[in-house]
Amino acid sequence: MLLLGAPLLVTVSPAEARPLSDRSFFGEWKNGAWVVGSRLSYTEPGLTAMQNAVKAGDHVMAKRRLLEYFRTRPPISAGTFSHPDWPGAVELTADHIWTLAGGEVYIDTLTVGPAETTVTTDVTSSVTGGRSGFFLMSRYKDAVVANFHSRSKGEGKPTLRLTFTDGSAKTLLPTDDTHIWAGHPGNVYGDKYLLRVADQGKGPFTAATSKAYLQFDLDGLPKVKKAELTLTGKADARKQVMLFGNGESFDEDTRTWNNTVQYTYSWQGDPDGFDWKQPAGADKEYYVQLPRFFFAGPLAAAYQRTGDEKHARALIGIMTDFIRDADAYDSDEGAGSYPNSLSVARRIQNWIPAYEILRKSPSLTPEANAEILKAFNRAGLHLQESTQGAPNWKQTQKVVLLHLAVYFPEFRVAGKWRADALGFLEGQLDDSTYPDGGYWEATDGYARGYASQYVDIALFMRQHGMEFSSATKAKLRKLARFLMDQTFPSGYNAMYGDSDTKDMRSTLRRLGELLGDQELIYVGTSGGSGRKPAHTSSLYPDTRVAVSRSGWHAQDSYLRLNIDRGNHSHPDELAVTVYAHGRPLLPDMGTFTYSQDPRAEWLRKSTEAHNTIEIDNKAQDSKAPGAITHMVTNPVFDRIGAHSEASAGALHERSILALHSGLWLVSDRLKPKSGGAHRYEQNWHFASDAEPSLRSGSKAAATAFGTGANITVVPADPGQVSASLRAGYHAPYMYQVQDAEYASYVKTVTGGATFDTLLLPSTGAADPSVTVERLPVSGATPFEATALNLNLGARGEGVYYKSWNRQASRSFGPYAYDGTMFYTETGAAGQTVVMVRGTSIECDGATLVKSPVEVPDLAVRVGTDGTVRIDGTGLTASTDRARAIAIAAPGATKVVLNGTQVPFTRDGALIYAAAVA
Repeated sequence: MLLLGAPLLVTVSPAEARPLSDRSFFGEWKNGAWVVGSRLSYTEPGLTAMQNAVKAGDHVMAKRRLLEYFRTRPPISAGTFSHPDWPGAVELTADHIWTLAGGEVYIDTLTVGPAETTVTTDVTSSVTGGRSGFFLMSRYKDAVVANFHSRSKGEGKPTLRLTFTDGSAKTLLPTDDTHIWAGHPGNVYGDKYLLRVADQGKGPFTAATSKAYLQFDLDGLPKVKKAELTLTGKADARKQVMLFGNGESFDEDTRTWNNTVQYTYSWQGDPDGFDWKQPAGADKEYYVQLPRFFFAGPLAAAYQRTGDEKHARALIGIMTDFIRDADAYDSDEGAGSYPNSLSVARRIQNWIPAYEILRKSPSLTPEANAEILKAFNRAGLHLQESTQGAPNWKQTQKVVLLHLAVYFPEFRVAGKWRADALGFLEGQLDDSTYPDGGYWEATDGYARGYASQYVDIALFMRQHGMEFSSATKAKLRKLARFLMDQTFPSGYNAMYGDSDTKDMRSTLRRLGELLGDQELIYVGTSGGSGRKPAHTSSLYPDTRVAVSRSGWHAQDSYLRLNIDRGNHSHPDELAVTVYAHGRPLLPDMGTFTYSQDPRAEWLRKSTEAHNTIEIDNKAQDSKAPGAITHMVTNPVFDRIGAHSEASAGALHERSILALHSGLWLVSDRLKPKSGGAHRYEQNWHFASDAEPSLRSGSKAAATAFGTGANITVVPADPGQVSASLRAGYHAPYMYQVQDAEYASYVKTVTGGATFDTLLLPSTGAADPSVTVERLPVSGATPFEATALNLNLGARGEGVYYKSWNRQASRSFGPYAYDGTMFYTETGAAGQTVVMVRGTSIECDGATLVKSPVEVPDLAVRVGTDGTVRIDGTGLTASTDRARAIAIAAPGATKVVLNGTQVPFTRDGALIYAAAVA
């Protein structure tokens, strides 16, 4: 669970817990008056019997009457669980075994005994869920040790048999397997014949605890229909071992207890149950996510579905254990706030619908009921006062406060809670979004959750006779549009900042339905309903994000450039994310975990882990000045210009030409802030299964996905860069990480430097013939202007020119041009000419395009069928040669201007059909 996950504040310690007295909760009546006020409202119908018991000083009877009241109270909408499903929750949580989020997902429990046993388990769901490894751990705390054969064993090795959708099959051996042992935390066991699994004693682990890990290589394999894991092992006595899917790659030669970030711990058999703290070696999120009760939904649903009291007893027992250990306070400060405000809100979010199910259970005693209600009341008082943390924290706190106010009108302060929550939520969008509608936190994962939660609370409010103002809905619509524009053409997120892979479509659809926005509905249903957005590309200057896209279909092309900042941002200024033909080709590499694991630190805190330039081996400061200076949008192309001061060593400028036909040209210029040599490293990252290679000579990097799209990254100056494929990491999902290679291009020079790079996607295998050759530019160095001759393989040939400043006409190759940017491409379908802020293009002295005045942007496509398509800003139909643009198109038979056919006249090889208004 990434969303709303990073802990920022810890307000109290469970060691400080002491119970809220019955006197403080129920009140005290003496001499015909209340000397201690109750936290309950005795004016509520049905509480008279309880009030009489309190006045009589009989708290035992008061608790009985209170439970009777809630058992018979009519149902009230309870909201929804944060997690209706949680693998292993029903089977394991009752025994105080818990796994954090998706790092390790419970599959099954295996049994071995004194005789060597081979067990085979269906692991299809784990493999098809993207997990290529497995993890073994004791089900019960006992003295029995289980040993499974490792890949080093001569016989009975672990195997993973895969059956593919085409009917073929393959059996794999592990690439790595080992175990870790708490009693020997620095030892490596990767070369051992046996994998040791054991656990005993109190607490989350002892010196006897050992866990086993296996990893398989699934890269490049066809789609899996069925997967079966076979293990051979034995134990001194009957032993049950839990099997989990694991999505984290590891090296058996280096893995130890000390360097393993762990997600699963067991307090099974410990009479004290969970201690609600972070076990040593656990992921950083463990101690905040466990108290959020993500397992409450599955346990409560199991009780509702089966009527089996064991599920109710388990959940009630864990709730009251938490109250005793961590939550019960009798003070105004810190009451109900463990371990932080966000965790309080998430816990109560899960407790309210759980209580709605549990309130009629015979397992709920009057004493337990009273303690749970006290905990609800304490939490509400805390959430009323607390507005801590980032926007998603504050939003969640007040959303849950409103749920408490609605669900518990019996609390005296419920009315104040309602007013406080509504007022805060009405105004929070002002504080959490930029004027252009972009979300303040630099992560699409958190933006998605934030927007989605506004939908949830708006629907909840509507159900209970409340409604957001039109101004709040208008701000929410701007945020929804921002979210839509960031989304890949496939409907999935671009995964920037602290985020992981999510399908955004249901969120966009729900936002569209709530707001009556047909374009949101269209994107949220992949075009199944609604209305196609009128725009493609978008610029968010305040948020400092630009997105170039060719359309809204899954096969369209997409590029995102950011200089964003804010909570959960990465040092990735001027980084790009590229998608084409149904696949992210230059993805953001993800987050993995908030723990201080070296891989996670690299992903989240290094500039090297992103598709930008790292200067002098130092991470950027994402809070530094920067801006997207311009974005030119045209139906054929986009041009984006930006700069950032995030690197102390130099000013980084990046200019991008994005052709909607699926081609990008990236020009970088580095202006050092001091003398001496500087190291500039431009990096391009690929998915873990991309199988990239680096070609000699051109030093082009190309991916080799087994099916579907690929990309070729071609530098303009292969002789001036040191090129290599370097080892990195890819974490498409939180708590899952795989090894991945990336292309690194390094220049170490005194003074400034430039990089010019072609990014060329292909629908199938990458074309090995693609090359880039620099063309000299008259009167200019590459630091002032760049020109490239492009061999695009089967696509054709192209020429690209970009000037970093305004100037008179310059020559490069056969061309002369007086504008800031020019591109031409010739292929089987004809010729394309693109220009920005220019008037005249000549080729070998002949006019290609000539305008009487400067054109802001212009794209001309001359088809082999005689159709000429002209697109540009501010163009009008005109055949007046004194005003119209001359275009070389000797074979023209039809002209289409900005989508509408228009007349044209001819003068030799030139035609006239459009003019700048």
